[in-house]
Parts: sequence; structure tokens; C-alpha cells
Amino acid sequence: MKEEDRLAAVIKRIDKAVRIIPRGAFIRLPNDQIIRNKNYEGTDFSIVFTDLLGLTLAEASKLSSYLHFRDPVKYPHKPLEERIKLDKAVDFLNTIENDTPNGCWLIQHERGNTVVYLKSLLWLGYIFYLVPEKSVYGSLYVGCGDYNIDLPFML
Repeated sequence: MKEEDRLAAVIKRIDKAVRIIPRGAFIRLPNDQIIRNKNYEGTDFSIVFTDLLGLTLAEASKLSSYLHFRDPVKYPHKPLEERIKLDKAVDFLNTIENDTPNGCWLIQHERGNTVVYLKSLLWLGYIFYLVPEKSVYGSLYVGCGDYNIDLPFML
């Protein structure tokens, strides 16, 4: 196997496991088409400094406010009272709060709560950032491509 093929496979695995987006960044239309939400439309300077609403600081501090950006995986059915609260246009992807092992995501706040960071403890080197109440978010992986198989024993 060539190194570039191995690297492409590792990148695809990392992307599927930990690539996340904030809740509401994408919406599903009634015809099942998925589009970018206008509140999360871009990061050029004309948009960044407007008052577009993203997640509030309280929402940004919850794991349930972040979704895996991949095809949804079927989990056991949720209780009816939880399903009633879901919005079909927004809640069509899996949240990261159900990820195993429990505690595999770390939420940190920058001083002054100007930026919220999420770090994956399964793929060390993956970081997601979000500016509360703005349309600015993104992610980056700077790691060696090793899956942290020991995490369940470390928690």
C-alpha cells in the first residue's frame, strides 16, 4: 500500500469520526435537500462583523449543540418526551453527546468567553472552534493520525 493511500484512508476515518458542526448550521428542507443555514453563511469580514446569530454561549457550552457532519447513524429510539423537542429541519444529524466512550469530547472557553473550543480525546489533535452568537466556526486536525485506543481506560 502506498503512503498516500494510507494517509487518505486515515483522513477519511478521522473526518467520519470527529468532524462536527454547530446545531443549526445546516438545515434539511421538506424535499430532504440539505442546505447551509443563512445564519451560518460564511466567514468573510462583511459577515463576521454583523449580528448574525449563531449559538448562544449557554448553547455552545453543551455537547448536544454539536452534530456529526456525516450520514446519521441509527441509535436506539429516544423517549417520546425527547423526540417532541426535536426540530426535523435541524435535528437530522447525530449529536456528539451520544459518542462513546462518555467523556471523549472536551469543551473549553477562551478568556472572556469569546471563543468556545471542543477537543476530541479520541483523535488527539482535532479541535473545533466557535464564536458564540456569530457565524464563525471551523475545525482543524494537527495530529499524528493515531487513534487513542486507551481513552476508555483513562477516563
